[in-house]
Amino acid sequence: MNLYNLNHSKDNIKLFGKAIVFESEKATLQYKSYFGTENDISVACCGSNLSAYQVDSLLELGVKEIIIAFDKQFQKIGDDEWKAWTKKLKDIHKKYGSKVQISYMFDKNDYLGYKDSPIDCGLESFMKLFNERIVL
Repeated sequence: MNLYNLNHSKDNIKLFGKAIVFESEKATLQYKSYFGTENDISVACCGSNLSAYQVDSLLELGVKEIIIAFDKQFQKIGDDEWKAWTKKLKDIHKKYGSKVQISYMFDKNDYLGYKDSPIDCGLESFMKLFNERIVL
């Protein structure tokens, strides 16, 4: 139910008005190693589900944008995994999109390997995914 790293990143999330939500704890540590503690806006939901409690925790900090940076859960655009994954991401938007802007770091250009986190393949790939994020 909690967000890993929120205790460390909450002041920056308040300041920047954005939070990047990863699946794993490791991704938040990688993010901090790339951008520094002073720029850390990362949290992990410890899985691929974002709960109302977690969203509310971010909203209490005044977040204006939640950036979903979940692992790549498909091998090829258009395959059955892709269809299920895009439906899951759209469902997140249906649940919470009226409360806050939600964007997605979604690998439509094949920067990542199967099941990689957006931060697993280095800073350059991460920044491409960040700059190309999708807003519904």
